[in-house]
Amino acid sequence: MQRRTFETMMLSKNILFRSLAWQRYQAIRTLYYSTSVMQNHYELLGIKRESSPEEIRESFIRLSKEYHPDTNPDSTELHTKFVAVNEAYSILSKPHLRQVYDAELADKERQNMYNYGGIKTNAPQERVIFHDDSLWEMRDRSEDKKYEHHPYYGIRGVKKLPNSYIAAGAVVFMIVGAIFHFFLAKKSSDFAIEQLNRRDQIASKNHMMAREQAKLNGNELQLTLLRQRIENANNSKEDVKQKS
Repeated sequence: MQRRTFETMMLSKNILFRSLAWQRYQAIRTLYYSTSVMQNHYELLGIKRESSPEEIRESFIRLSKEYHPDTNPDSTELHTKFVAVNEAYSILSKPHLRQVYDAELADKERQNMYNYGGIKTNAPQERVIFHDDSLWEMRDRSEDKKYEHHPYYGIRGVKKLPNSYIAAGAVVFMIVGAIFHFFLAKKSSDFAIEQLNRRDQIASKNHMMAREQAKLNGNELQLTLLRQRIENANNSKEDVKQKS
């Protein structure tokens, strides 16, 4: 009983400390985004994102000594840097808080990226220059002689055609395809109807023959023939079972 009570107390203690750490992280995150220094915690400590815990600690100790208010009590700038370094270390030194911070940092960087010419980048848009000499609109026309012997569509002997010709060819191809599809559908439907009509004719012919034969034989003879036919069918089934 005492052991169970002790385990419950330890679990409550861990939950309490984790909740306090999370609340501290949220407070630090709010303070960080409200500051004018738009640097992430790795940049504040001057380390890479894949740095080990030992490297994070060494950088924190070095910068905390450099920015400590005792070195220059009248400098508010040093005090601000000292607080920022402590905040960065308080998050990056805890694996679970560092993991959450890395996820939020990656999400923020993805939001800042945009597509330009099919390329994702977060560089300033005025500095992005997209140029591809292989594109017709972008290549240097003064060097067209280099492309004289190169097929435009990748097929030798086929010259560049106006876009209107290509669009007209596509429309003609669609019309021909629609006509061909209608022709095949009509042929398939006619063939199916012909087969059904043939089956109906055969069934009607057999029915008429059965009726004529019944009229000639009479009811008693027709019943006798029907019984013999059923007995023969049953006997043939029994013979097959005995042989198997």
